[in-house]
Amino acid sequence: MIKLVCIDLDGTLLDSKKHISQRNAETIRRVVESGVHVTIFTGRSFGSAAHYLKELDIRIPAVFQNGALIIDPVSMKIFRSIELDANLAKRFVELARAYSVYPVVYESFFFEKDMAIENTYEGAFEQYFQLNSHRIRMVEDLSKELSQKKSVVEIALVGKIESVNRVIEEASAKLKNGYTVVENQKREREAFVEIFGPGVGKERALEFFLEMYAVTLEEVMYIGDNLNDASIMRMVGTSVAMMNAPDEIKMIAKHVTDSNDESGVAKALERLLLRERVGE
Repeated sequence: MIKLVCIDLDGTLLDSKKHISQRNAETIRRVVESGVHVTIFTGRSFGSAAHYLKELDIRIPAVFQNGALIIDPVSMKIFRSIELDANLAKRFVELARAYSVYPVVYESFFFEKDMAIENTYEGAFEQYFQLNSHRIRMVEDLSKELSQKKSVVEIALVGKIESVNRVIEEASAKLKNGYTVVENQKREREAFVEIFGPGVGKERALEFFLEMYAVTLEEVMYIGDNLNDASIMRMVGTSVAMMNAPDEIKMIAKHVTDSNDESGVAKALERLLLRERVGE
């Protein structure tokens, strides 16, 4: 029996216009009323996702920035906060420059302007930077900025897939432990990869919920659509991929639902959870 449902936001619960459909919202409320815990697991920052949790009336801890932050959106109690050492972040920025990869520094979990860049990005992920322009702070030298800090939340590496891979390969050869690589998206031969502190990942965040709610992996449903959902999908008893997910994610998931523009989350919950409970 499913006792915990974890849902990704972008490309999953949110449609292409970044809205939660009425059907998705109403179905989630029905699931919560049935006694099942429902929360959000997102790569977004708290500031860019908190209003969605308020809209859904999520009252239990939720996961942000791929598990680097776990916080109760009501009490604002922080259960997990993992940052990346600034010296390691600086090394990644230097490697990124060496291989013509675009680096982004995410400075804080709670700053309104939490993204620091040196110049304007052009490429396959332009829409992401446009949508998050209110979060961006332009600086002259990221390395100099990092020299004045003890830690940051994460570094993003954006660029040609082969170039980003070379940065990561060289880092693994030169740097000690202390960071986590999370593959986010691939688009038009470009990759968006995130570098966090140690022990970060949606699958690592799930461990917290298993203990908090005394549930097993078999009792967890996870619904997602992208590369940063792959590890957790392999773990849980009920994994659901969106129809708009890459083929490699759909192959990992045990179930595939309709797209994010067709209230696929609601349809998965109705078919795999609510119908099961009605038949009890």
